[in-house]
Amino acid sequence: MGTVHCCQATATEAFTAVHKLSVAKSVAEVGVVRWNQHGDLARLSKMLDAVCQATTVEEAVQEVSTLMALGHNLWAYAYLRALAHRDMALYYGMLLAEPAKLLPVAYTPTVGEACQKFGLMPYNPRGCYVSLTDRGNLKDVLAEYAEANLEKGADGMYQCQCIVFSDGGRILGLGDLGAWGMGIPIGKLDLYT
Repeated sequence: MGTVHCCQATATEAFTAVHKLSVAKSVAEVGVVRWNQHGDLARLSKMLDAVCQATTVEEAVQEVSTLMALGHNLWAYAYLRALAHRDMALYYGMLLAEPAKLLPVAYTPTVGEACQKFGLMPYNPRGCYVSLTDRGNLKDVLAEYAEANLEKGADGMYQCQCIVFSDGGRILGLGDLGAWGMGIPIGKLDLYT
């Protein structure tokens, strides 16, 4: 399987240039790059960048397995998010290579704790956020997200096979997590893909 490898900073900067409406509002206020540069997020991003060096499926499985050997999968979850941001084809290749081992990290049971800490992890631009302040502007929010993330078909329409929507409430019995609940739709899409 071939991979498309892109530098995280470049991908994040390109994302920031076009996304203002469809990111979490608190992130949009300062921008993705600046959000990830403050305090613990900057240090976590640096650590994840240092750990996430794989260029092959085998290397990715080794890296995440090493984190899983710690006996707690939250770091492995953060690694998966970093790898997905860095190289989506490699990420899915890794999930397909070891689904029994990795799907419990990408989704349940790990995603519950990950959602409780989602806003404390580096922000990687995946998922479209719609808030009450977007009332009357939903079409623009979705159009912005589609333009930045979806390919167009021969008919000129954006190609999308699956959407997972969550209001962030009652996530896995944890209560209302709001924007931090984005881990659920991301995890479900990973399962469905």
